[in-house]
Amino acid sequence: MNQNVSLKFLFPVPKVFYSFPIHFLRIASSNTSNKGIFRILNSLLENEYMTIDDVVNSTMKELTQNRNFGKKGLLILLNLLETISHKPELILETKTLEQGLRDEIELIIQEPLIKEQLLELGINI
Repeated sequence: MNQNVSLKFLFPVPKVFYSFPIHFLRIASSNTSNKGIFRILNSLLENEYMTIDDVVNSTMKELTQNRNFGKKGLLILLNLLETISHKPELILETKTLEQGLRDEIELIIQEPLIKEQLLELGINI
């Protein structure tokens, strides 16, 4: 796998998710309380990756050069991106997230343009 290719070319995450906060990716985990995922996503935040757009427009090389983000973190992140790209309906599975993030995502999905794009993906809100 080419380390210098933007992740968006490797994982077709629907563009509608690009504006979502990085912690939204926890929905793609089978274990949303996994401390490793929290550490990885917090590391991304510390390195100014705030949204999914920030992540998918980065390369693997760029990500692994960030402080507190290594190869293991990259593998977990790639798994999360792969899951969300294949199962975009996970957007409805926010019950395991803390209330603040749930509220933030609820606001985002109520925006008319976002709502329209979700409907195009076959996701009824």
